[in-house]
Amino acid sequence: MTEEPIAQLRRLLIEEHGIPAADVTNDARIVHDLGIDGDDAAELLQRLHVDFGTDFEALDKQWKLFFNSEGAGWRSILLGIPLLLVCGGAAGIIVGRYGWPKIMAYGLAVTVFFAASWLFSRWFGAELRPLTVSGLAEIIQAGRWPLDPTTVH
Repeated sequence: MTEEPIAQLRRLLIEEHGIPAADVTNDARIVHDLGIDGDDAAELLQRLHVDFGTDFEALDKQWKLFFNSEGAGWRSILLGIPLLLVCGGAAGIIVGRYGWPKIMAYGLAVTVFFAASWLFSRWFGAELRPLTVSGLAEIIQAGRWPLDPTTVH
């Protein structure tokens, strides 16, 4: 593999995504270690397509294996509404019990809601397959995303 794709990929990650240079190693995982996910990942891949002509069409069907999506899906919304009501009720009870100002209930409810949402995503979310910097550089070199997701590393 030539150094050009991996060097340009490193430069993009460091300069445009603000990743510290020491963190951008060949074995660094794009999502897990570098935090490039969702819309940021889509922007990175679009840039790589423009710069190198890499075809990422096969990734469309595999996106959920490697990256999270931005925003909430219907399942998250349907589960989130009752969770928000429970968090709001619990916050109201706590604030009322201790005689705190009512505005505290809103802050407490939102804090508990986001903490619970984060915990649920960690406990019940699907484990994403790793994509390393060197693996992405190999895909750039090959010119297209592989049809078999098990060959991506």
